[in-house]
Amino acid sequence: MIGDIRGLGAMIGLEFVKDRTTKEPYPELVRDLIAEAASRGLLIESAGTCGNVIRFLAPLVITDAQIAAGLDILEASLEASVPRVPQTAGSTPGAA
Repeated sequence: MIGDIRGLGAMIGLEFVKDRTTKEPYPELVRDLIAEAASRGLLIESAGTCGNVIRFLAPLVITDAQIAAGLDILEASLEASVPRVPQTAGSTPGAA
């Protein structure tokens, strides 16, 4: 599911792929994940030419508690999104 993690400092990108070998982009999951996270109070945005990267742009004044809260929301959002977004027409949602 996660094909790559890249970034520098407070700007991090998580690339989501349907298959780690082929690196096929997974923009459907990213769209659902962004909506799910927003409904829980975490704003994240997509990036990349295929829309399969989630970009985090944390402010320089963010606290450790705020980072922890954001990561908790991200984890819960992933747990909600992965099972309901199919990887391909014939696959089981969330199987990777």
